[in-house]
Amino acid sequence: MHSTLRETSPSQNGKWEPHFHFYKFGHWINDPNGLFYLDGKYHLFFQLNPDATVWGNMHWGAAESTDLINWEHKPIALYAEPEGLGYIFSGGAIVDGKNTSGFGIDNVPPIIATFTQQSIEEEQVQSIAYSVDGGNTFSMFNENPVIANPGIKDFRDPKVVWFDGQDEQYWVKAVVAGHCVHFYKSNNLKTWTKLSEFGEGVGAHGGVWECPDLFPLRCEETGQQLWVLLISINPGGPNGGSATQYFIGSFDGIEFVPQDGEIRWLDHGTDCYAGITWDNTPNILEERVYTAWMSNWDYANNTPDDTWRGAMTLPRSIKLGKSNHSYRLLTPVFPDFSSYGTQEAEFACNQALPQAYKLSLNISPRETQTDIVWTNEEGEVFSISIDLKRSEIIVDRSQTGFSDKGFDSTSTIPIVFDVNDTICLAVYVDVCSFECFFNDGEQCITSLVFPSSSLNNVNISEHVTNIALKDLT
Repeated sequence: MHSTLRETSPSQNGKWEPHFHFYKFGHWINDPNGLFYLDGKYHLFFQLNPDATVWGNMHWGAAESTDLINWEHKPIALYAEPEGLGYIFSGGAIVDGKNTSGFGIDNVPPIIATFTQQSIEEEQVQSIAYSVDGGNTFSMFNENPVIANPGIKDFRDPKVVWFDGQDEQYWVKAVVAGHCVHFYKSNNLKTWTKLSEFGEGVGAHGGVWECPDLFPLRCEETGQQLWVLLISINPGGPNGGSATQYFIGSFDGIEFVPQDGEIRWLDHGTDCYAGITWDNTPNILEERVYTAWMSNWDYANNTPDDTWRGAMTLPRSIKLGKSNHSYRLLTPVFPDFSSYGTQEAEFACNQALPQAYKLSLNISPRETQTDIVWTNEEGEVFSISIDLKRSEIIVDRSQTGFSDKGFDSTSTIPIVFDVNDTICLAVYVDVCSFECFFNDGEQCITSLVFPSSSLNNVNISEHVTNIALKDLT
């Protein structure tokens, strides 16, 4: 299975180019922005440097897909305004189905993009743009900014959600402000009033907060509806550099209150950051679709393939589950890849591995130590060890070839899923990335690797059962 973007890439070596992850050859990309679904198409916008493969000169790039796997690149959606309000930083987009903004024409719902602009003096303000052709082209609102800077250096990444209260309904915007989040309300997406702040003394604070996402979610098991707040943090991640934490709680239209003070991570690996959810997807109250940037600010500008830098994670669904007496998020792959690649087949460890595949296996709770070790002809090694006695997972990429700050490391990760039942592990491998999903998304670990040649051999502890491979090249 080749995505359209890889088939048209002019790369000469193609050594680390992904098969089924979104990236853009010849350019730098980072945060996903403005994600929405409309009329059978997923519209992806993203932070783009159109002139280089390092961060800078931020625009919004654009692409669309019918399946979240095969993508068609589109023209730049939002251009930087260096002589005006500034470069186009991260944000979201919503389908304004009720035309609350008044931008709609001929009963066509407008798409409203909400984003930060940073001036050459590095002042950050919140702006909007609108589309009346389904997100193909955007016009800047002529009264930007819609929220001025309140005197805070890091004031960015707006994300909007509809609050459907019993007495009032309005838009709520979350904007990070240093180490906390500010919430605002609006009836028309143009005029905003501050509601409250959240974050002081709660959650991880090892670095600045970024890319908030607030949304309601209903637990299928209990029927209870709660609110989820995603917060990316850089630095301060559990394995160094950037990562994404989340809170589950209540939101009354004014204030967000978490269910407890526990720090929870959406992905326990090193390379899942700045993710947000898609607007207007089907069944959105029970299941949100989520996409993140697959990299880490510790080394993102220095990864070894300078013909492209930055890719998106596999899309994942976000569901609300309950464990013991508290709620947590489940994040399985979305879609499930059942209609892509070859049929899943039994796998023997003496088989050579393709460049892109899904490896599935089961681990008995009676086995205290399970090792999965990938190697290549150069002697480079990537390994995952599941130690049930210590209740931890060890991910070791210190011998995968590429060395940089925070990259040639070993991560020890606490297990957060139930170890008393059979553990089902699915590993999606795509040339330079490993995405591990334990028990259908109860815990996820994402890691980049840049070996000298493909890690095309794997050794798995003998007690592991039901080993199967699905070729996704």
